Order: sequence, then C-alpha cells, then structure tokens
Amino acid sequence: MTRISRRDYAAMYGPTTGDGVRLGDTSLIAVVEKDHAVYGDECLHGGGKTLRDGIGMVAGLTSAEGALDLLLCNVLVIDPVLGIAKGDLGIRDGRIVGFGKAGNPAIMDGVDPRLLVSAATTVRDCEGLIATAGAIDVHVHFDSAQLCEHAIAAGITTMIGGSLGPITVGIDSGGPFNVGKMLQASEAWPINFGFLGRGNSHKPASLVEQMRTGCLGLKLHEDWGSMPAAIDACLKVADELDFQVQIHTDTLNESGFLEDTLAAIGGRTIHMYHTEGAGGGHAPDIIRVAGIPHCLPSSTNPTNPYTVNTFDEHLDMTMVCHHLNPAIPEDVAFAESRIRPQTIAAEDILHDIGAISMLGSDSQGMGRINEVITRTWQLASKMKDQRGRLPEEATFGDNERIKRYVAKYTINAARTFGIDAQIGSLEDGKLADIVIWRPAYFGSKPELVIKGGFIAWGAMGDSAASLMTCEPLALRPQWGAFAGAAKALSACFVHPLAIEAGLAPRLGLGKALLPAVGTRRLTKADMLHNDAVPHIEVNPATFDVFVDGVLATCEPATRLPLAQRYMLR
Repeated sequence: MTRISRRDYAAMYGPTTGDGVRLGDTSLIAVVEKDHAVYGDECLHGGGKTLRDGIGMVAGLTSAEGALDLLLCNVLVIDPVLGIAKGDLGIRDGRIVGFGKAGNPAIMDGVDPRLLVSAATTVRDCEGLIATAGAIDVHVHFDSAQLCEHAIAAGITTMIGGSLGPITVGIDSGGPFNVGKMLQASEAWPINFGFLGRGNSHKPASLVEQMRTGCLGLKLHEDWGSMPAAIDACLKVADELDFQVQIHTDTLNESGFLEDTLAAIGGRTIHMYHTEGAGGGHAPDIIRVAGIPHCLPSSTNPTNPYTVNTFDEHLDMTMVCHHLNPAIPEDVAFAESRIRPQTIAAEDILHDIGAISMLGSDSQGMGRINEVITRTWQLASKMKDQRGRLPEEATFGDNERIKRYVAKYTINAARTFGIDAQIGSLEDGKLADIVIWRPAYFGSKPELVIKGGFIAWGAMGDSAASLMTCEPLALRPQWGAFAGAAKALSACFVHPLAIEAGLAPRLGLGKALLPAVGTRRLTKADMLHNDAVPHIEVNPATFDVFVDGVLATCEPATRLPLAQRYMLR
C-alpha cells in the first residue's frame, strides 16, 4: 500500500483526523475529530481525478433515482451539532441529505447510499476549505434595504428583526399592511427572513392580528413602553399561540426594576435582547438575566469584544439610535446610564462561559450587520488569549470553545425562534444554507455562500478576465441571487396561523412561508454549548459584576484579529 505524509495528504485532500487548522489570524485551532474519507477512495474532481464516469461517478444514475444535485467534497465542517469533522456534504432539492463518504459504491468503499454522484451532480471541491451553517442574525433593524447585501456577503443567510426603513426608530414591522409589504420586498433577496411585530400592548387583539398576518414573533421595546402589564399580556398571547417574545427592557427603570420585569415574566420563556453591558435595558443590572433558566439571552456586537475604543464610540451611537437630544440633560443621563465599562467587560466573560447564548448585530441600531460573525470570533480569540484554553478541551486545540461560539449565531438562534427544523446546523433534512471559508479568511470573508443548495454569493474575480480567479477578487452576487432564483432558494418564517389563513396567495408571494413552532417550553438547557446558569450579581454603586461570587472582568483589547489585516478601513 502506498503511503504519503500528513502534510502531502492535507495538501491534496485537506486535513484529516488529528490535524489542526488555524481559524484566520485568531488564536483558535480547530482539530479534526473525525474524517469520513476512505483513504485512497476520496472524491476529487478534475483531470486525472476520481470523479469521472465509471470511477467515482455512478453511470446512468438520474436525479429521480437519488443522484445528488450538489456535492461539497472533502470539506471540513465546523458545526455545533455535527462537531468538527471532514467529509463529503451532499445536497438534493435544496436540502442537506447527508454528511459522510460520497461517490460510486460499485468502485469505492464506504460510500453512503444517500451520497451517490453521477452526471447529474455538480461538484465543488472543498479540500482545505471549511463549511459552516449560514448565520442567523437574531437582532436586525431593517432600517436600510441595503443591509441585505452586507449580510449575505458576510455569511448571514437568515435575518430576523423589525423596521420598515428609515423611520424615526426602526423597531418592528407590525401591522398587516406593513409586514405584508416587507414579505413582498423580501422576495428580491436569497435570504430567509422573519419579521417581528410590536408586542407593547396590554390588550391582546392587535398582538393576535400581527401573528395572523405574517409576523414570526413579537418584540417588547422600552421606546414603546416595556411595562409589566404589556409584558404579561404579550406572554399570555405567546403561550396561547406558540411564538417567541423578545424584550428590550426599561433602561430608566420608570415602570419598575429588573425584579418587577421578572415578576411580570413569571417564569415564562422569553428571549432577552441586550443581555449586555451597554445595549439598553434595566440599568445597571439587566445582565443578571444571563443566569435565569427561562430567559434565553442574546447580546449584540457593538460591545463584543470589549476594546479600548468601545466606551468612547457608544455615547454618540446611543443618542442617535434612541432619538435623544444632547441639549437635554435628562437625555444625556439616559445615554450615560447605559455605558458601563464594568458590565461591558463582564459580557465577554459571560459569553465565554456559555451564559450568554446568542449574538446578533442590532444592525443600524448601534450594531454592524456585516460584523456578526467576525466579532464572534474576535471575542472567542480574545477570551482564549486572556483566559487560556477551556478546561473541558479534549484535544490540543480549541474545539469546545469553537463549538460554543459557532452555536451562538446558528443552532441556538434557530431553536429560540422555533425554526431549528429548517436551519441552524448542517444536519440532514435542513435547508442547504452553507457558508464556505478559506481558513485564512475564516470569520472575515466567505469564499462562497450557498443558499438553498445553490450558489448565491461568492468571491469572484474580474468577469472580463480569462479566469474567475483573476484579480480583483470581490464578494459578488452569483446566479442564485437573481430573478426567480432568489425567492425560490429562500423562505420567510411565520406563525402557522398565517399559513392557514392563505397569506402567501393573498399577497402573491413566490417565496415559501415556513412555520415556526415549539418555542414556549424552551429553557436555557436547550441552548447548545451555552447553557450555563450562574448566579450573577451587580454592585449598584460600582457596577462590578460577580459570577458565582467571583468578579467577572477582563482587560479591553488593544489589538484584534480579523481586523485591519483583512479590511482597508
């Protein structure tokens, strides 16, 4: 038997079991836990390679008989559910059908019967590349339609939030006319959408109406009054109909303190927006909810990771996004009450121990949509540098930390909204929303964004040049982003009542409407790799945060990975 070195094997087929891959210029090393390859029978496309007629391809096999539509071969998967493994990822009819060994079982050993390759199969060789599930941004303000361009180019394939464009404060998309127009507009993009209605009403009729007419969930926001009566009414409707409630709590503590809000919630499941150091909510102790089992916590990327610039940039951002007047002392005091270095530093720690389960953008509401993925990995790298490897690591690398952080913008986001049967991981049966990365650019610039099993966005060179690799390479829309393909490859997530009411034909929608279900029994235990429920206290005088009695703090970073080495700004 011919043998080759690990280095030569990795150069030909990608890393194998036990090999480590550095993620971008971070401090994180992903170690391959399993390789599904049968050595010597790997799938490889090109001149003299194995994927040829009668060798790696099954002669005459049709799509109707089970041939794959798209094969991503020899790809390293980083997934919160599947782990960190290498193999062949197969796609049919826009969904993932299997991850394992693909090819022709008449010639090759160990071929998964779900992963048959024929002349009907398009192949993207991925040796040396990484695949992750498309990111889910759980906290979008749709203040600009152009957000979508930046989102998909960064690897975000699902956007959940509210707003209708440049209104005064873009929070929700509620009201039948408004959400209907957003659903119609969404058809222009190969992106999944979920639109949130307004939950601030202590009477239920308007809440029910919004769910029947196209909203995925409801959002309680302090700018509309997150009072105990509104919280209770919204959660009663949610428990009756089964949908997720998001809450941005009362920074000014006008209608009650954190304890009053928790009493109004009454142990019911709720998605806590801005479980963080400067994003808003009960000052100064909203961060305590990261230790409460029925509160599903997310934070947003303006404060992640904590750097020497974080504090200074937040005051002006807060004034603008909450329509505050710098000439009014009370407005300035409102903004200053939100910006606390102590709680910002603690936010990093709570993410690293898995107490904050999700991370979104708060796009144009102080956050940057194209930085959700980048800042997640900057934070993970900063925490390794400052806190060392996690004690639960079982390899020489950082697999447990990597799985914790990738889960924050994939599976945990999907579970929170009741859409994890459709998206959130690379498991069989889910929409083939897949982001392909070169390891050197992981977390910063995708190589390809595959939406619904078809390439929608990707790194492409000069189209007038002789090859697609000719400079300048830039992320550009591809065939899946145009005309009818964009809506055919994506979906909008809505409440089942909207589907039953015939919303799609009434609005003339071509994009599929998929139901969100199963949100009301969720607890922190359902947040994969991020289920910690520590006891958290905040000193009201100093704002110091204590987690299980220990001061939770870290130094602000002076330098970050995935930053100016990658971006000319």
